[in-house]
Order: sequence, then structure tokens, then C-alpha cells
Amino acid sequence: MLPNNPFPTPVPSLEKLEDRTFAAAKDLGTPAEDGLVYLNAADCPVLELGGIDAPKSNCGEYYRLDASKKETYSDFNRSLAECTPGTTLRFITDATSVTLDVKLRAAIAGMNHFTNRGVYGFDILIGTGTARKYIGKQMQTFVNTTEFMKDALEMPAGLKEIQINFPLYGGVKSVFLGFAPDAKIALPTKRAYKPIAFYGSSITQGGCVSRPGNSYCNVVCRELDADCRNLGFSGSALGEQSVAEYIGSLDLAAFVMDYDYNARSEEELANTHYPFYETVRRLNPDLPILMMTHVFSFDDRETDANRVKIIRDSYEKALANGDRHVRFLDGTPLFRGPVRDLCTVDALHPNDLGQYIMACEVYKHLITMI
Repeated sequence: MLPNNPFPTPVPSLEKLEDRTFAAAKDLGTPAEDGLVYLNAADCPVLELGGIDAPKSNCGEYYRLDASKKETYSDFNRSLAECTPGTTLRFITDATSVTLDVKLRAAIAGMNHFTNRGVYGFDILIGTGTARKYIGKQMQTFVNTTEFMKDALEMPAGLKEIQINFPLYGGVKSVFLGFAPDAKIALPTKRAYKPIAFYGSSITQGGCVSRPGNSYCNVVCRELDADCRNLGFSGSALGEQSVAEYIGSLDLAAFVMDYDYNARSEEELANTHYPFYETVRRLNPDLPILMMTHVFSFDDRETDANRVKIIRDSYEKALANGDRHVRFLDGTPLFRGPVRDLCTVDALHPNDLGQYIMACEVYKHLITMI
């Protein structure tokens, strides 16, 4: 069942951390009652947000679409754009402890097939380039559904680059990092690639992995050292033109069009799939685009085949129209063998194993395209 590991040996950035321009926390803010200086991730000059437009340029919100155009999106997309899958916060520091202080937008209840750590959790990684290592706490406390989250993140001594992955389904109102006053902080190393965008269903958004970093989109971007523009909309990716226009406006290394499952009928998929691609292509003529199908179905093989054909037809039509920056990935055989059900939590949403298998296949295509 497991594919051969396609990922190369992790390689750190060639940039030297000590060559960065550092600022002391005490020069960026005033100590609070607990003695720490709290820096606002939304606008601090030495903290870099990735995978999302900076709130200071997007109506002050952590929002995955254009917050100034909310009226153009469907009700579900407008609401789910408040979630933060793919969002990262990166910085270099010599601090051995950083306090993460988060205010949530709202609780999301009733996700019985999904761990709270996956829904609301924050991942902590250390390293640069593709050589990043997970260092989250064994019993992480950022998993409740209350309005606030606050905890100290312990880190090794010396200069290091930190990456914090935001929740897959939980949205945030504010994120502050608390540093000791004398702690040094600098902007992170440069990414190897421009951001990679993903559009699709709850599977794309990250359902149902155990923590944010294990979603296939985040795994792919970790292995390529790229920011992740996750535009997965749980239950509501219907090929809306407003989302296609937003994706087409982004400066990207590649686009993974994982649009299939949420279309309510074969007819709806057929009527929206190619036009969605066409809009992105019109706005971004040379963007590498990977069209892929859904990955799993227990019993409706005829519907599977019909949907695969619709997406393959989009791909072949794109080729016939002269597009040489498009690829096709049939996801239906990815979970195979007598224990294929081990790849999902409910015969639909991939677990960590399933999303890892997806990441391997998507990576193998993208590494030859970008």
C-alpha cells in the first residue's frame, strides 16, 4: 500500500542565520505584566506570515480569500474562509521559550470524526529549507474549543528558525508571540519556491488528519519549501468563479486543482470543472496546473468512473487548446490493496496515512512541473 518515498534527503537553506538583521524584543514592544514582550503576528516586521494575505492588507482579518469582496463568495465559502489551513508564521530567534497567545474566532462543534488537535491545533517545527523537524509538545494544549489559547513553546538554545502551522479548521482573531525582552528575532530564510495553491473539498482543507502538518497540502509544501495557499472548503467546493478569479490573481509556483467530490452531481461537475480551470488559466497563462480526482469510494464505481472521465476530459481539452503546463492525476487507485480502508477515518476522509499517500503522488507531479 505505501508508495516508495519520493521525497529527497532534507536540505537546509544555504542562508546563514547569523547573517540576518536582528531586533531585540524589548525594542519592538513593551513588557506585559508577566515580563514578556508580546508581538502581533499580523503586523510585526520580524514575523513572517505565509499561506494567507497579511491581515494588515486584508481588512485586518486572518482570511483566506479577499476580505474586501466577501459579498462575491458563496455563504459557505465566505464563512469557511475564516479557517486558517496552510497558514504559517516563521521567524528566527535565540529564545528558548516563546509564548503563543491566541484568540479564536469561534468554536466549531460536532466534528466527531476529527481530533481537536487537527481542528484547532498549532504545529511547531524547527529548521530551514526542507530540513524542518516537528518539535510540538507531547500533550499539546492548543486543542480546546474555548475563546482563548495560551501556552509556552520550549525550544533548544541557539539561533534557529521556527515555523508555526495554524489550525486546519479553527479560525483566529489574533495571534501574539511572547518573548523575553532580550530575545533576538529576525525574519526567516527565503522559500525555495513561490506559494503553491490547492483548491478542493474538506479533504483538501485537511480532514481528517491528527495535526495540521500532516495534511497532504502541508506535507507537499514542506517537502518543496513553499508557502501553502490552502483553499479547501469543507463540503462547499463547487467550482465557484469567484474563487477561481482569486486563485488566478495570486503569484504562484503551481496550482493543484483537487476539485471533484463536492460537486453535487456529474452534470454540475461537468458544467463547472473546465470553466474553473479556464478562468485560472486566463489570468495566469503559464501557471503549472495539476488536475486531480477524488481518492476513495467504497462502492459506487460507476460514479467514480464518470467523474474521472469528466476531469480527464477537462485535461484533454486543455491540451487540445495548446496548454503545455497542465497535468492529470487519477486519485481513485491511490488507496489500494486489501486494507485500503486503513487510509480513511470514515470511508471518505483520509487519515494521516491516506494524506501521506496523496502527498507522495502530488509531489511526484509537482517536482517535474515547477
